[in-house]
Formats: sequence, C-alpha cells, structure tokens
Amino acid sequence: MTIDLANIWLQANAVIAMLIVIVIASYQRRNSRHKPFYSFIAWLAMIALISIPIRVWVGNYDIADRSEVIVNFILLLVMLNSRGNITGRR
Repeated sequence: MTIDLANIWLQANAVIAMLIVIVIASYQRRNSRHKPFYSFIAWLAMIALISIPIRVWVGNYDIADRSEVIVNFILLLVMLNSRGNITGRR
C-alpha cells in the first residue's frame, strides 16, 4: 500500500466515520424520554457510517472525495456538540 494523498483522504474518512459512530453509540439520554423514531434514525446512521471504515479496511472502498470527508467532519463536530444526540438537542 502506497501512501499518497488519496489514501490519506480515504483513511481520514474511515476514522471520522468511526468516531461519529462511537459518539452516537455512547449517547446517554439521562432523564429524557425514549423516542423510538429518533432511536431508529440513530441506528440507521450508525449502520451506514460503520460500513465506511469496514469497506475501507477490507479494500472495497477505493476513493473518498474531499467533500465527503469534509461533510463527515462537520457531522462529527455536530455530534460532538450535541454529545451524540441525533436530534441535535443538548
């Protein structure tokens, strides 16, 4: 495996997607009410996002566009700000 800019973007995308999944999965609702719809949306997002690092690391994901990495990074910042709450509320 050669180290080039395309591979760096690909690995960065995989790591960012993994971090988003970890942040969403570690959300604790404390005293708030359980909302099945948002739980389902969070589950769907985690399934879609966890497929990125898996596909990258098994060699089935060849190219990550810079805009995709930037969008995923912004999503990571939003999830960190809301502490993993998929509704965006703190």
